[in-house]
Amino acid sequence: MKNYLTLGPWRMSLRVTVIAVLAIALAVSLGRWQTRRADSKIALQEHLLDAQSGIALPIDAAVPDPAALIWHRVAISGSWMAADVVYLDNRPEGDRVGFYVIMPMKIPSGAVVLVNRGWLPRDARDRTLIPPYDTPAGTVDVTGVAMPDEARFLDLGSVTPKLGTVWENFSYDNFHAASGLSPVRVVVRQDNRTLDGLSREWPDRGAILQGEIDRHHGYVFQWYAMAAAIAGLLIYWGIKRGRGANV
Repeated sequence: MKNYLTLGPWRMSLRVTVIAVLAIALAVSLGRWQTRRADSKIALQEHLLDAQSGIALPIDAAVPDPAALIWHRVAISGSWMAADVVYLDNRPEGDRVGFYVIMPMKIPSGAVVLVNRGWLPRDARDRTLIPPYDTPAGTVDVTGVAMPDEARFLDLGSVTPKLGTVWENFSYDNFHAASGLSPVRVVVRQDNRTLDGLSREWPDRGAILQGEIDRHHGYVFQWYAMAAAIAGLLIYWGIKRGRGANV
């Protein structure tokens, strides 16, 4: 307080003004950053709607670039490689926790495509116990949305997990090390209904994005409101000091 008094009124006013202008610039910059984040998710949301509303892209003899498949609905015909299944732990459905069943499928070209076949509930007494489900033999048809990967959670393991067991997270490298297979680098979330004992109530990615977009817009409003409030206080403070100086 003592230092401020020795600066003189003019120098104090200049310092307050500079601090206020910098705070306004920072708030506006953060508001614009949140706007850009919202815009990028709006673009992704529009891409999802376009990609998933059209005819399912076939994954057959000529496997396309995985990047061209992401978020598109795809169609696959092939046979399940049930021995190479893995189960992802801590995957919720509603208010319940269970497993995702990730199983490779061999298509006629010989390529391997990973399919998230669906969800199974966890046993309350034994978390490693996998409930029964059906895996049809022979050729099966699958449709679903191609994703870059499944969401990752905290991974406490340091060794390569084994096939047919519960994994904390899915890794293409770990899957290759365990199975010797080199699948197409997408995970297809199956959405066609079959009587196999698996649930496929997938989260609505579009709705999730809309929630994130709304949150970004809320932050935009907060930052711009803060900038406006600081500017208003600066103007009020300047007017008040000006009147005081003229007294």
